[in-house]
Amino acid sequence: MASTHLEKIGIRKLKIVKTLHMDRHGDENDNRNHSNENINPELSPGNFYVGCNSYAEAVDNAEKRLKEVDAVLPPKRLKKDRVEALMVNIPCPEEVTEQGRTKEFFNKVNDCMKEYFGEKNWHGMEIHVDEVHQYYDPKLHKECTSLVHAHGVATPFVEGKGVNCKAFMTKANLARATKVVDDMCLREFGVSFRTYRDPQHKSVEELKSETNIARNELQRVVDTQNKMIDTNRETIIKQTDKMAENQMEMMELDSELQDMRSENNSLKTENENLKMENESLRTALDSKTKDFETVKSNYSKCFNETMKLKGKINKLLKSQEMELENLENLTQKNADLKDFIANEQNRINNVTDELELDYDDGFDFER
Repeated sequence: MASTHLEKIGIRKLKIVKTLHMDRHGDENDNRNHSNENINPELSPGNFYVGCNSYAEAVDNAEKRLKEVDAVLPPKRLKKDRVEALMVNIPCPEEVTEQGRTKEFFNKVNDCMKEYFGEKNWHGMEIHVDEVHQYYDPKLHKECTSLVHAHGVATPFVEGKGVNCKAFMTKANLARATKVVDDMCLREFGVSFRTYRDPQHKSVEELKSETNIARNELQRVVDTQNKMIDTNRETIIKQTDKMAENQMEMMELDSELQDMRSENNSLKTENENLKMENESLRTALDSKTKDFETVKSNYSKCFNETMKLKGKINKLLKSQEMELENLENLTQKNADLKDFIANEQNRINNVTDELELDYDDGFDFER
C-alpha cells in the first residue's frame, strides 16, 4: 500500500543524508558514492524541488525552526538522540506518472503538507525521478518498477509542547498523513493514493488453474527473492546497525530509569521527613490548644467575677444615691432650721430692743 511515510531523524543525521544522497542534478562534479546502486545519473537532471530551492535550504529552515520553537518552548530533557525533524517520503501513484502530471501531483502534495504540518513546520521537498529499479511485490506476486517519489523535511511541532515527535506521531496523526494525500489524489486525479487490492471471488476451476500457474512461477519467485536478498544486503546491515543504536538507546533509557528510581527514593525520604515534621506540628498545636482552653477558662472565671462586682457596684451606687438624697433632705432641713433660728433671733433682738427702751423710762431693775 502506498502511504506517506514519516521517518524520525535528527538535524545532524539530516545533514548527513543531505550530503550523501540529496541535491542530485547529474553534475559531472558529483563524485559521491550513493548507497542506492540503482540511481540512473542520466535521469538526475530531471530531479526537482517543490516548496524550497534546494534540499540544503529545507534542512537549514528546519534547523532555524527548531531554534525558534526551543527559544519559546524548550524541551524538559535534552537527549543526544533527540528527534528534531521528520523526513517525509511520498511516492507518486503510477497512474499519475503515466498521465504526465507528476509535477502537478507534488505541487498539490506540497499544499497538503502545509495544511497537515502547519506552514511554518513544512520546509519543502526534493523529488527524485532517477531512482528507477525493479522490485518484487509480494502482494501482486510480480516484479514492479519503483515509483517517482519525494523526500520532504518537516518539524514535528505540537501546540503547547514545542518540537515533540512522540506527541506528534500518534496513530491517528500518522493515518491522517496518508489520508490527506489520498483525499487530494482522488479529488484531483481520480486515482487512489492507497493501492489496495480487493479479494476476487473465483470458481474452483479458476483457482485450480491459477494454482498450476503459481507452481510454475514458484521457482521464478524464489529466484527473484534471492536477488532481492542480495540487493538488500546493505539494507540488512543498516538495520543491524539500527538495532545496535536501539540497544544503546535502551541502555540510556535504563540509566534514566535508575535515575528516576533514585529520585523516587529521595522523594520518599523527603516525604517521611515531612510526615515527622507534620506530627511535631500536630503535637505543638495540641499543646497550644490546651493552653488556649486554660486561658479561655480563666477568662470565663474573670468575666463572671467582673459581672458579680458590677452587680455589687450597681447596688452601692443605688445606696449612695439614696444617702445623697437623704443628705440633701437633711441639708434642706438644716437650712430651714437656720432660717427659723435667724427669724427667732431677730424676733428676740426686736423684743430686747423694745425692753431696753422701756427700761430707759426710769425703771430701776436694781431696786
